[in-house]
Amino acid sequence: MKVKAIFKKLGSVLDSTLVFVRRAFVFIILVALAAGIIGGLSGQKIEIPEEAILVLDLNGPLVEEFSQTEFEQVINEFTDSGTPEILLSDLIKIIEAAKNDERIKYLLLDLEYFGGGGPSKLQAVARALKDFKTSGKKIIAYSGLGYWTSSYYLAAHADEIHMHDYSALLIEGYRSSRTYYKSFFDKFYIDSNVFKVGEYKAFVEPYFRDDMSEEAKNNVIEWISVLWSTYLAEVSEARDIDSAKFKNYIDFPVEYLKLSNGDLAKAALEAGLVDKLSNKREFHDYLVSLSGETEDDSINSITMNEYKEAIDLNSNSYSDGLKESNIALIIASGSIIDGSSGPATIAGDDFIKLIRKAYRDESVKALVLRVDSGGGSAYASEVIADELEKFKQSGRPIVASMSSVAASGGYYISAPADKIFANHTTITGSIGVGGFIPTFERALDQIGIHEDGYSTVDLTTSLFKTLTEKDKEIMQMGVDDIYIKFITKVAEGRSMSVEEVDAIARGKVWIGEKALEIGLVDELGDIEDAILAAAELAELEEDNYGVKVILREDQGFGFAFPIATKFKSLLEFFGFTFASKSYQPVLNWLQQQTQLLSELNDPRGMYYYCFCSIE
Repeated sequence: MKVKAIFKKLGSVLDSTLVFVRRAFVFIILVALAAGIIGGLSGQKIEIPEEAILVLDLNGPLVEEFSQTEFEQVINEFTDSGTPEILLSDLIKIIEAAKNDERIKYLLLDLEYFGGGGPSKLQAVARALKDFKTSGKKIIAYSGLGYWTSSYYLAAHADEIHMHDYSALLIEGYRSSRTYYKSFFDKFYIDSNVFKVGEYKAFVEPYFRDDMSEEAKNNVIEWISVLWSTYLAEVSEARDIDSAKFKNYIDFPVEYLKLSNGDLAKAALEAGLVDKLSNKREFHDYLVSLSGETEDDSINSITMNEYKEAIDLNSNSYSDGLKESNIALIIASGSIIDGSSGPATIAGDDFIKLIRKAYRDESVKALVLRVDSGGGSAYASEVIADELEKFKQSGRPIVASMSSVAASGGYYISAPADKIFANHTTITGSIGVGGFIPTFERALDQIGIHEDGYSTVDLTTSLFKTLTEKDKEIMQMGVDDIYIKFITKVAEGRSMSVEEVDAIARGKVWIGEKALEIGLVDELGDIEDAILAAAELAELEEDNYGVKVILREDQGFGFAFPIATKFKSLLEFFGFTFASKSYQPVLNWLQQQTQLLSELNDPRGMYYYCFCSIE
């Protein structure tokens, strides 16, 4: 019986091995076949048709830096997993190229799956669209799913706005909100130990409150009201409609719906917010009539990614035409964390390598730091600021260019700059410090788990032990000290007294135009203005310097992205289907909360953080 069992097991192993070998052989054949097909496809040069419609299929949010590695982008493109993103610099370069491309006759803004972006990013795209229109070419916007705040902002800059007759135009406005955990911690006996300086430093409030403090709420109202009034004014101007009428439509949608018998699409049309209601078939026919062949029902069009490949625009497009003297450009996007991490995070160890790379490059005569961050680890912020100070000591200037958000730690790493630029809608300031250490002794006691032992020093170093009053006093004094260092660094960089900085600090958030007024920034302008200023400070002659983007180490997968796109299209042609685009709010929320906790990795538990982005 024992021998029989042994042979039975051996037989199962041999069967499994044979199945594996067969499957591996089939897999190798398929890979070889796919490689042959892809090899043929990748060798084909994309042709731009004459009198073409360039389709800006804006899938995902606008970002300063991709949040995925090149390998992850390839996998996500092939599997339709992950959230697509639109690199802001790429989009602007594409629009600029299309303006002067005689083969491009129309620009189509496909906004069905547009993921939005901060006001300053939207404004940058709007400026490019306005410049495109000076060529006399027409911009058309379309969405089968309707428009919302960010997508309508871009659509308003088109010559024609089309919308599906079953959809709606609903402007939900701007909001800034947080999830609060105090009652949750109380129910599960978790002690939330919070330390902060600044009555406006709201980052730590969710850990000891169930709602927003009056100071924090009033501060939010200040800056978000400016953003909202700017939105209303700019959309009204672009659309050439009365701003009061536009605001009335947003504030009292029911009144407009009554006039259209509840038809949301018709209400938008009658209010003059869209030009034409048409279903997919009707809009397709319209595009054929503009640039296509009615005989075979085809449109002379090219997608954004195809056009990007056709004109050979890479994601390092600034680095075209480098010269003997160059300005380094480093993107600081995401949360500031300690150690190393992937893209779209400002990890201390990784980021100083970028600064050192610029420092060692003899062709680099100045540095532009593009900041899009609400901050993070106080320790990592200091490490980065120290490295920037060393760059300055080499006699080369630094200019900071603030994107949508450059607050708290994002401002801290901007402070060493010789000049700071912000957009008038940039969210900045939040100069303050917060510390958060949860302890779980009472929670573990509920399930019968206890920790005991002996320490030679009377300090609590375990999360399983409740902090003593002495522990808390030490932490608070540490937070106070870091706050003094923060405002001292700002005072030195801005030529202000510590008292003057403290008066405008205390964790308070400022909008860009107000930050200019109180001296936190030097000028209002975009990244191109910052580059010009860096050239002037470095005494570089116009048209006699290049812009060198200092990138993370190339993983070598960039070539595979267009190939994956083509292979995916080929599979779809043969009937293979991929996951459709969908939004999973609860899962997305859980992912965001998990990501947030993973970013709170400061070795001392102290943070220059500002959760001041808008939704």
